[in-house]
Amino acid sequence: MSYLAVKDASKQFGGSVRALDGVSFTVERNEFFTLLGPSGCGKTTLLRSIAGFADLTAGSISLAGTGLDSVPSHKRDIGMVFQDYAVFPHLTVAENVAFGLKARKVPAAETAARVAEALATVRLGAMATRLPAALSGGQQQRIGLARAMVIRPKLLLMDEPLSNLDAKLRIDLRDEIRDIQKSIGIAAIYVTHDQEEALAISDRICVMNAGRIEQIGTPQEIYADPRTIFVASFVGTMNVLPREAASHLGMGPDVESGRAHQLAIRPEHIRLDQGDVAPDSIRLAGMVEKYTYLGREAHVLAQTPAGKIVVQLADPSPTLRMETGSPIPLAFRRQDILSFDSSGMRLEGRGN
Repeated sequence: MSYLAVKDASKQFGGSVRALDGVSFTVERNEFFTLLGPSGCGKTTLLRSIAGFADLTAGSISLAGTGLDSVPSHKRDIGMVFQDYAVFPHLTVAENVAFGLKARKVPAAETAARVAEALATVRLGAMATRLPAALSGGQQQRIGLARAMVIRPKLLLMDEPLSNLDAKLRIDLRDEIRDIQKSIGIAAIYVTHDQEEALAISDRICVMNAGRIEQIGTPQEIYADPRTIFVASFVGTMNVLPREAASHLGMGPDVESGRAHQLAIRPEHIRLDQGDVAPDSIRLAGMVEKYTYLGREAHVLAQTPAGKIVVQLADPSPTLRMETGSPIPLAFRRQDILSFDSSGMRLEGRGN
């Protein structure tokens, strides 16, 4: 039996707005499961429904074999970490973390021990007596994490907890969250719209769009084997081309018969043709529109007979220059081209 099971979850607002539309998935013990999607796709509504802050219009949710549909939020044994830290400014770090235990009437001695343990886990033990205003944003978010963990919940929910932090701190803290989750052995559901964040920390990712699930899989499956054009385009950078580009890409019978509606290829699968590519590679002449140097990689926007294509060059030479309007010969493997039908579903196989 799955640890958390969401079955046919639907949520409707105002009779016409359907925030969730028949969502079903499971989460296993100790799994880090991420809900990924654009704003308005339903991921936060789904998280709030699991927490008990919002009722489903239809469907069911069970945790550790117990149905949650009639269980109020404060009795679900679920910890929640919010986007905006949600710390009490007038309470010390330790008092903030102890808040949930006092509400549960946990004895003082046990509360002190559990607070100390939680603060040690998030590396805030030396700051127990400080007020939140004396801490950085990342440290304040760790308070929220410790407060969610100290009640020893059956499930940990996190709603975009890093979105208010700067880029470097986000990377550091996301790794800490992942390490903490694994060390305490708890199932976690994490909401984000950041694709890189989801790929970096998840055991599995659930990509959502317009209240529905597009695909569930490991980070590798989601990125390398997208099942829909939405997943292909949303997770990472993808060149999406119309079917008319097929004649320039050497596509086969699926395109010719009209099954393929759109074609796609990752920028990192395209390379400069310097005469050393495999004989069966597809070659394409282009013209540079824009060159962007990013240090460990560079992006080239090229105009080609198949349409505009973004090329990613790994470890580019600092002396490399590509002027606007200069020719750029490109090459890529046929098997790296993905094709999708008119409904946005992937056609089987590659390089069709």
